Amino acid sequence: MTGPHRTTRSSRSRLGPRAWIAVACAAGLLFTGSPAALARRARPPRPAKPVSDLERQRDDARRQRDEARAKAEQVRRDLDLAQASESELEKHLEQIAADLVDRQAEAVDAQADADQAAASVVKITADIAALKVELAHRKEIFNRRAVMAYMGGEGRPLDDWALAGQLLSMPAADLTDAARRTEIMKGLSQQDNDAYDRLIETQDELARDEVALTAARDRAKRRSADAQAAVQAVALLKKDQEKAKAVLDQRITELTAEADALAAEQTKLEDLIRQRQAALEAARRAREAAGQAVGDGLSRLPKAGAGVSPSGFIWPVQGVLTSGFGPRWGRMHTGIDIAAPSGTPIHAAKAGEVIFTGWLGGYGNAVIVDHGDGIATLYGHQSRIGSTEGQILNQGDVLGFVGTTGHSTGNHLHFEVRIDTKPVNPRPYLP
Repeated sequence: MTGPHRTTRSSRSRLGPRAWIAVACAAGLLFTGSPAALARRARPPRPAKPVSDLERQRDDARRQRDEARAKAEQVRRDLDLAQASESELEKHLEQIAADLVDRQAEAVDAQADADQAAASVVKITADIAALKVELAHRKEIFNRRAVMAYMGGEGRPLDDWALAGQLLSMPAADLTDAARRTEIMKGLSQQDNDAYDRLIETQDELARDEVALTAARDRAKRRSADAQAAVQAVALLKKDQEKAKAVLDQRITELTAEADALAAEQTKLEDLIRQRQAALEAARRAREAAGQAVGDGLSRLPKAGAGVSPSGFIWPVQGVLTSGFGPRWGRMHTGIDIAAPSGTPIHAAKAGEVIFTGWLGGYGNAVIVDHGDGIATLYGHQSRIGSTEGQILNQGDVLGFVGTTGHSTGNHLHFEVRIDTKPVNPRPYLP
């Protein structure tokens, strides 16, 4: 009993490796020689799951938003806060506030998307691990079915190592003989085909999951970078906001103080203009009574044409309009401010006669020109006056130079138009 038992175990031990070779040969035959396998190999591989329409639309929307934002940021960078008007500063701050809301929302959205993608990475990784276990199991099942078919059909026991040894000891010509291969394939049952199908399906699913894993990792990395960029943008926007707000606050302080200083001069200014215009009118009448020509100096230049408004005015100086006419922060601004470098020539906006030159309180060095019909213009904060009282000016003549005298917020011309001594908005009178 003992001897034969040892012999049987020894025989099986020797045939074990050959049986495994049989497994490999049989699987190779089934994969390469089966008509069903050949048909399957002819099919194109299943494509990876495409990016969803929703994700594509979201990416397109982000790209368009980023392009628009880049343009807006370029406009902000080009804005000179020192030269910007109050309305530009206010609009600038409003845009920053809107961008802050947008960027903060983007940071939250990007982080949520990154977290979701990271969770997908974890899930897909677990799915891949499970599929690899399943794939190994499917391969084992298929290899056993292949060996059974190779050994002559399902009726032969799987552990018939003697038969496996006989098959492996056959001449190579017998193993590759087309007739023998056909006989082996005929031995495949529907169960064998099902095992093969499940094996291929598992391999396809594993391949798709590996593609999805790569996509999820890429998306997690990209969206995490987007979130970080949005957070950095929020920090920069807050700095820009603080800087612009500081400039605007300073501008408000200076302009309210200037408006207060100019307001203190209004009664005096109105009386001055009234008196000087009355004197001009008296002189005109006296000249008429004496038979002298009247107003020759006020009518020599055209009141229409390039650069001339329908009202017959031109811009008194070339510069940047930094402050408009009207109530601002609880104060009345009685003219417009045009920023320009110190010493820039100031031109008569319309032909007229100079009725005042000199220091005028908060206006600093100022010139007032009468244009007839109760219309007068005022030019304040001059660094140097370039005209004299009683001088007849043609439109465009230099009457002074830009400065920052009096109560001023930097080099600029404070320009007013007055009708019957009262200030009106100059802008409609200008081109």
